[in-house]
Amino acid sequence: MVSKDHPLAKCTSVRLDDLKPYPRLSFVQGTYESSNFSEELFSNEPAERSIKVSDRAAIVNLMIGLNGYTISSGIFPKYLQGDSIVSIPLKEDEVMHIGYILNKDKELSELGEIYIEALKQYQK
Repeated sequence: MVSKDHPLAKCTSVRLDDLKPYPRLSFVQGTYESSNFSEELFSNEPAERSIKVSDRAAIVNLMIGLNGYTISSGIFPKYLQGDSIVSIPLKEDEVMHIGYILNKDKELSELGEIYIEALKQYQK
C-alpha cells in the first residue's frame, strides 16, 4: 500500500525490487513480535530504509509524507485517510494467509462481521 500520490501508485502491480528506493513501513504490535506472526509478508527481507511504527495513523502519515510503503492485505479502513491510500498487488510468489480466532463462547461483534465479509471477497 502506498499513498495515492506515490510514484508507483498507478502501477497495476509491483515487485519487491520496485519498492527498494522507498522506505518500508512496518506495523508492530509489541517489543517481542515474532516475524512468524508479522502482519506483513517479506518482513525478513532487508530494506535500506525501514521504519517500524505501533500506531496505524502514524503509518498512514508516513506513507503520505515520505513516499513510504507497507506490505499488507490491502484491506484498509477509510477512517484512516483511506481515500489517500491505494493498494497495489505485489507480484511475488508468497501467499498471505488471513484468519481470525473466536472464543467458542463469544459471538462476533458487528465490526467483526464486517471484517469477515471483507475477507470473503478475497477468498480463493
